[in-house]
Amino acid sequence: MDPNVKNEDIIRIYLCGPHSTGKTTLMLDLEPHLHGVKVIEEVARSVIKNHGWERDDFRPDKHPDVFKQMNYEILEAQIDVEKRFSEMNQDFICDRAIDPIVYCDFYVGPEARDGIFKTPNIQQWIERLRNSLVILVAPHKEIIIDDSVRLTSSFDELCRFYETFVKELNVNEIPYIDLCELDRQKRIDIILKELAEFKEKRHLSFKKNASQV
Repeated sequence: MDPNVKNEDIIRIYLCGPHSTGKTTLMLDLEPHLHGVKVIEEVARSVIKNHGWERDDFRPDKHPDVFKQMNYEILEAQIDVEKRFSEMNQDFICDRAIDPIVYCDFYVGPEARDGIFKTPNIQQWIERLRNSLVILVAPHKEIIIDDSVRLTSSFDELCRFYETFVKELNVNEIPYIDLCELDRQKRIDIILKELAEFKEKRHLSFKKNASQV
């Protein structure tokens, strides 16, 4: 199978949104409920570790070029990992989606944002996002933490960052679910309900297409 071709049989779940919103925790909370779904966890940390970067090395206010390079590489790595899962016909859940695009736009500027669209296979990847379950996780003051790796931001900054996500998803015509709940169990319940509805809609769409052949 050509990994650039959209595979409608694969369930793709993306948790995206600002840092310090609990995306990775949510993904791990969901894992026991998602039988046969593989976890793609923290691609960004792998890129950072490979370069041996510390947080101060890629702060956008001090090193915008490094920050831009980092996000370009994160997106390339993300697309590469997802292509491998597509080749294996493997369902997956990932704790990021358009995040590198939004980071470039918000922290570096429109030129950096436009440049990331030169990433190989990005248009095919965006098309796959349009046919996936995308969850946009909203920020909450209660879970803002400093883990010495990610950027540390104020709640107001995270809210503005969140709005940039909304804009980017809409510009690229990517459907998404807005997750504003903070309670961990309620988050799980909401996403499992959305996943069941997503599967049912897709099943009905397949049946309709098959009947027209």
